[in-house]
Amino acid sequence: MIKILTLLTLVFSFSITGFANDSESDIVLKAMKSEMARTMNKLRLDDLKKPYFVSYYIADSTSYYVSASFGDIKSKSLSVSRYGKADIRIGSKKFDNSHYIGNNFSDYKPFSGNLPIENDYDAIRRSLWLLSDKAYKDSLQKYSQKDSYRQKRNIKEIYGDMTDEEIQTYIEEPKKPEDFDFEYYCGKIKELSNLFRAYPKLQSSDISFDWGLNIRRFINSEGSVYRNYPAGVTIIASLSSQNKDGYAISTSKEFMYEKPSDIDFVKLRKDIDKMAKDYSKAALSENINFYVGPAIFMDEAASEFFNQLFVKNISFSPMPWAEKDSYLKYYYEIPKLADKIGMRIFPPFISAYDNPLEEKYKNTVLMGNYKIDEEGVAPEKLELIKRGKLRNIYLSRTPYKEFTKSNGHGRMSSDSFSTAGAGNVFINSKKKVSYDKLKKKLVQMGRDLELDYVVIIKKVRAHKSNQKYLGDPVLAYKLDLKTKRETPLSRVEFEGITLRALRDIVLTSDKSEVYNFFQGNPYGYSGGRYSTSIISPFAILVGEIELKKTDEKPDKLPYLKHPFFDK
Repeated sequence: MIKILTLLTLVFSFSITGFANDSESDIVLKAMKSEMARTMNKLRLDDLKKPYFVSYYIADSTSYYVSASFGDIKSKSLSVSRYGKADIRIGSKKFDNSHYIGNNFSDYKPFSGNLPIENDYDAIRRSLWLLSDKAYKDSLQKYSQKDSYRQKRNIKEIYGDMTDEEIQTYIEEPKKPEDFDFEYYCGKIKELSNLFRAYPKLQSSDISFDWGLNIRRFINSEGSVYRNYPAGVTIIASLSSQNKDGYAISTSKEFMYEKPSDIDFVKLRKDIDKMAKDYSKAALSENINFYVGPAIFMDEAASEFFNQLFVKNISFSPMPWAEKDSYLKYYYEIPKLADKIGMRIFPPFISAYDNPLEEKYKNTVLMGNYKIDEEGVAPEKLELIKRGKLRNIYLSRTPYKEFTKSNGHGRMSSDSFSTAGAGNVFINSKKKVSYDKLKKKLVQMGRDLELDYVVIIKKVRAHKSNQKYLGDPVLAYKLDLKTKRETPLSRVEFEGITLRALRDIVLTSDKSEVYNFFQGNPYGYSGGRYSTSIISPFAILVGEIELKKTDEKPDKLPYLKHPFFDK
């Protein structure tokens, strides 16, 4: 059996000095500070501009990963890495080289790369030197191109490229890692994957386990510095099948925990088994051509309803400048509510706030919690919605109109630019009833409209195209108003759903649930993700939606049965 403490000694020893409580004994931070000073004092090419701002970010990671399918281990690994990036700004906070793409969308990423995993002061400085040199040369080029772009297009309205912020120092004390038997968890994942053997309608299925232990270090030329130790376990259950018409049914569900000992395997087994049952039944789904009427969004569908229509649309990140700006619609999600401050976007009984400082809701860990954002800005509780009206939006260190300060919501990963994003979002309702009463209200609304059935949506696609406001249903049911029977729907799409749906919320359930997930940034060419939590009503009743049968063509069903069930 492999014990975590032994492994930490053998393969994660490069980070042990980072466990010191003071930053002065941290060799990695020492190297970052030394190279930062040299970059700011000496980095200059001929008579060209020198940097006015520099930041370094280094992430150490140890990951224990195992995946299993149908009762067998597919892969198992232990990986150790150190990844760093450099951000170098030329010009001034009013106008610099940032937020400019030029002609190559794939190049719109920070300069980053793998660093030596040993705590070698000179080796780390050498890596940062090389990253800085590349970033500086690119910054000079981008600044010149961006300035020419501004003049060519006669752009007058410029809000600036970086806010002024207070200097912050946040050095987190490390937590002693708990004892961890990797083989035990490998066995548990193998057992969970074996559940799918009871469901012949599923064509493929996987369970994976990933425990990441991390150290993140950041410094900038203004003097801010932080070091923290985020960690988390992600278990992903994935499955796929086809319904009788040949339409693909595929889904995945993430279960997130702070540490392995938090996992309740009894509950997890029940949740995964229910997931398998639901999607097996979906293989016997019925077709509809069109539906206009009320609907309940519940469970993950309710959380994603709030996320995609609300949270992502108040996460302000500026549209970059690009020579082929017509391409931006494929690569950038415009936050459609950023200009709606003071306007009503929800019914008056809905309010919302974000507080990254809260660590738990009831007994559930909030994975979106943090004490300092990735740009080194301290967050506070942020009121988002008051009596249905938008009060604030998420802001990073990129200015926007009258907003000249960050509100501590600069989020990023090791290989992405910082963008404004959520931490822990709390959605509250003053108009709430039990789920049974919510369902009765749905039925009554359907009868008032003389419908034959109403709709309940349990899961929508988390990843949508830029042309849609909300991902299409993955798991939806028609509720027959005469028989009260719920039948899975075949592949359907939302028709014409807009932000108006937020104001069409009629009623919510009286129970709230935590939805922990990874939020993607708005740039399609940069794959950054960050952990987020939404605490929202378990179910919401929306007054009107439109659904139509999908325009996609189905695939052919397999000619042979799954070999395990072909007996």
